[in-house]
Amino acid sequence: MLGLFFNMDAVQLQKIGLNNNEAKIYLVLLRLGSAQAGKISKATQINRTTIYDTLERLIEKGLVVFTISANRKVFKPISPNRLLNQIKEKEETFKEILPELNDLFRKSNEKEESSIYKGRKGIKSILNDILNYKEYFAFGSSGKFLEIMEHDFELFQRQKKKLRINAKIILTFSDRKTKQVKIAYGKFKFIPDKYDSPTTTFIYGNNVVIIIWGEVPIAVLIESKEVSKSYKNYFELLWKVAKS
Repeated sequence: MLGLFFNMDAVQLQKIGLNNNEAKIYLVLLRLGSAQAGKISKATQINRTTIYDTLERLIEKGLVVFTISANRKVFKPISPNRLLNQIKEKEETFKEILPELNDLFRKSNEKEESSIYKGRKGIKSILNDILNYKEYFAFGSSGKFLEIMEHDFELFQRQKKKLRINAKIILTFSDRKTKQVKIAYGKFKFIPDKYDSPTTTFIYGNNVVIIIWGEVPIAVLIESKEVSKSYKNYFELLWKVAKS
């Protein structure tokens, strides 16, 4: 029965940071009060070489001390309260570095993925995704958007208005009186025609979408916090110099 309790105690000590041999030796010393290496080896059935190595680790951990008696080392255990204090000290140290560790974890787990969408249905799925966000920013080609997406464009505008999504959009001066601007829901600013682009760029959440308005439209969606932040900064710069 004593052996059963011994094993159970050793298992519990392993849960708080001691390995199997360390736990066994520490428990034996608690029961014996003090002992030489040979007696500890016999009680734990651990060979002498391993006993000395493990005792050294326990001494380093502050759980065992030794005295010299008749030119021989006699090992003694430190109070289990010392073990509890060590655990508390480690917990306090861990709490101090926890914010930094969490920051590293978040940075290493940020997604950065890209996807390709083709055709009107692909573009429509992106527009539907934008509707899940409270705001978005866009700049680039206007005419092709309405021309290719037709009623899907108009539906997108109605849903935006219904959901009160804030949209900031930058187009060129020649787009001011186009149908797209008249029926779209959002705030517009304009830049000179020479900066016109054959693509439309949407920025929403951590997403950046670049749509190429070819015969079959193609969209590249990039999911990245850093990329999105970079494009938002670029958009804000354009917004400052653009005209109402």
